[in-house]
Amino acid sequence: MESHIAEVVYAIAGRDKGDCFIVTAEEENFLYLSDGKSRKVSNPKKKKIKHVSFTGVRDDFILGRITTTGRLTNKEVRYALSNFLSKYEK
Repeated sequence: MESHIAEVVYAIAGRDKGDCFIVTAEEENFLYLSDGKSRKVSNPKKKKIKHVSFTGVRDDFILGRITTTGRLTNKEVRYALSNFLSKYEK
């Protein structure tokens, strides 16, 4: 199974359908998602893999922060998502 950590995803099911998140951690069939606002890094959303749509875009800064220090701030997540949305959304 390939790693999805630091990848930008969209929720396709549930109350948060259509919202954009960054994967902060993963388990067997679950991903932990954060957006820095409603879902903080300290309390990420646990969601099944089949309930998200992968964009294929991975944020290198977020990946580096998670792999080296293991610490991530909400501000960094919000910044990464705003960069993604400004670049790929119209």
